Amino acid sequence: MTIRRFALAPLLTLLLAPAVTAADEPSVGRGDRPRPVLRIGAVAYSPDAVTIFEGIRRHCGRHGLPVDYVLYSNYDALVEALHAGHVDIAWNTPLAHARYHLKAGGKSRTLVMRDVDCGFRSVLVARKDAGIGSLGQLGGKSLILGSNDAAEATVLPLYYLKREGIDLGGLKVVSLDGEVDLEGNPCSGERHVLRRLLDGRGDAGVIGERLWEHLKKERPKEADRLVGVWTTPPFSHCVFTASTQLDEGLGRRFTELMKAMDPADPQTCDVMRLEGTKRWVAGGQDGFRDLLKALGDR
Repeated sequence: MTIRRFALAPLLTLLLAPAVTAADEPSVGRGDRPRPVLRIGAVAYSPDAVTIFEGIRRHCGRHGLPVDYVLYSNYDALVEALHAGHVDIAWNTPLAHARYHLKAGGKSRTLVMRDVDCGFRSVLVARKDAGIGSLGQLGGKSLILGSNDAAEATVLPLYYLKREGIDLGGLKVVSLDGEVDLEGNPCSGERHVLRRLLDGRGDAGVIGERLWEHLKKERPKEADRLVGVWTTPPFSHCVFTASTQLDEGLGRRFTELMKAMDPADPQTCDVMRLEGTKRWVAGGQDGFRDLLKALGDR
């Protein structure tokens, strides 16, 4: 991904953030607003990012934890901001988390993630007319991959295929990198992979297991044109990554408040709906071990 060295934070904060009310922040004398205890960084991959992180800010503020947020244009900038101490916590893709972990000398901490981020798996699907019924039949076929910065659509599938003994040099890789990451959101690439596969641009492609199951349930006619060939081992997806400098008590408090969100609560339902989760769960490093090994192989 090309690094654009600017943040969207100043513009979005001034133009888009709603006014602060007394119910959102702890009160202070003479109307002065205290410096937020926690500063969260995220990528502004869509206008929903403002709604999501404004909701998190208000939720934490109501429970006595002042929070502010900074929105960046891409994950390279976010990783650099976390490393430089400009933010205390970052809402990271798996690859962004792994890159920060390496920058931090292996001392990063995972705080909390969505329920759907645990045990994430990718699926290699192929057009039925491509004659691919197993990994052994991939030789000489074209494989569509998403952004180079997508752990689930490129980095880990290639790592796992290599571990399965597949000669990657014998594949005709069709990379959508540069076509699908125009908004700094590599996680959106799997839908582009699926679309290109259905359009006949390649013989096979890698998408998330949830997208594959959704396709079979909601668009069976399209799914019937494809066949699931192989599924990767499970790994962890997006996660709130803590800076190495973040106080452990503050990290635990943030995790507790995120886990306490209720999709039935009018004050937090929009955050959870837009993030596609029913509950937040504590994160862990185990789900990123294979990704760290994959980065070591690159």
